[in-house]
Amino acid sequence: MSTFRSDPLLGIAKVLLTITMIMFVIGIVGLGIGAAALLVMKSVVTAKLLENGAPAEAYWAILLLLPLIAGLLMLSYRFAESLRAIVRTVEQGDPFIPDNAARLRTMAWLALACQLVAVPIGALAVWIENAMQEVGDIQVTGEVSTNGLLLALVLFILARVFKTGAEMREDLEGTV
Repeated sequence: MSTFRSDPLLGIAKVLLTITMIMFVIGIVGLGIGAAALLVMKSVVTAKLLENGAPAEAYWAILLLLPLIAGLLMLSYRFAESLRAIVRTVEQGDPFIPDNAARLRTMAWLALACQLVAVPIGALAVWIENAMQEVGDIQVTGEVSTNGLLLALVLFILARVFKTGAEMREDLEGTV
């Protein structure tokens, strides 16, 4: 058990996950401020978009895009939070517990949810890109990530592995 506690990789993982979670929160707050600013300055933003050759609907597309991205960041925050909790149990030397199986399953669902939220984000971003061709060089891709789907599959499988490991451990402790 002491090997896990002195493992520098686990310490680095916890620090990186914490920093990532802070960045997600900053992004969510920034998107909220941006959406509020868009609402307050609707006439100015719409006028500027029209001035640059974008259709009036671009304002609404951008306004809809911000909460969708914030939602994606919230899902990502929750994913990182679950992963950090798993890292803590590994550090304590006790990872094969039912809670980690549940966390992995939750992370798999979150990975799938991120893929689903990415679809309208990608569609809106592509529409905005096409609508604003005259404004500047904006390049966007709007597609579901095969890697994201594979991640979800791997997490569902790992959740079962951890659940089975926790059950085997309980059986072993019951026989001793």
